[in-house]
Amino acid sequence: MTVVVVRPEPDCHQLVKQLHAHGLAATPCPLVSFLPGRDLTTLPRTLTALPSGSVLVAVSPRAVAFADHALQNAQQAWPTDCQYVAVGQRTAREWQTVCGQAVHSPAREDSEGMLALPPLTNVTGTQIVILRGESGRDMMAKTLRDQGAQVHYCETYRRQWAVEPLVSQVVSWTKDTTDTVVITSGQQLAYFDQLITLSGQHWLRQCRILVPSKRIQDQATALDFDTITTVDSVANSALVNTLLRLSKTGLSDD
Repeated sequence: MTVVVVRPEPDCHQLVKQLHAHGLAATPCPLVSFLPGRDLTTLPRTLTALPSGSVLVAVSPRAVAFADHALQNAQQAWPTDCQYVAVGQRTAREWQTVCGQAVHSPAREDSEGMLALPPLTNVTGTQIVILRGESGRDMMAKTLRDQGAQVHYCETYRRQWAVEPLVSQVVSWTKDTTDTVVITSGQQLAYFDQLITLSGQHWLRQCRILVPSKRIQDQATALDFDTITTVDSVANSALVNTLLRLSKTGLSDD
């Protein structure tokens, strides 16, 4: 098994390093970097204005890191009278470290999992602020608004994408018999597919794709990928464990 890892830094190289430590060949392919979002300057005022019992939601550790940096620059602490909801355990751990509050996170690390958590039920009249990038899924916000919540987005970061087609990389990957691609978001999956030129599309469709959710699995299926493994997590530890299992079973999920 030889793996291409398509995820942002620093997690991309960290995952590659972990795979190397387990004897698996892996190559990093980060397609996106991140810059401060447009709403960071108003975030301190937004949080100050929230009534007690409001809910803060973070969709990634990155959203937390950019938001916390903005609050530190403003010499402002995280609210102590709000509820905190994170998309996954890693985001929850990192948020709890900087905010000092209990952070709820679901076993299923996606919007559907978060919506099942107690702070996001019975939300009529509740103010909810979602910390995220410049775009993302609107399903959670729509569901919460339909239930009577007042939902606001806070763009804490924005993405900067690679622009060059991956021509030379694909030549190298095919020579190295690369057969597995790890992709940790739907946007990266779509963009990675666009950057692979026509000559590399046959190779790509022969690869196994590892994705973190059923939603992205469905997206990969719609793009005509045949061999897809869903990990149900974006954590490097979960990805490593899945790749090790696949490497020992001849790339079979059976």
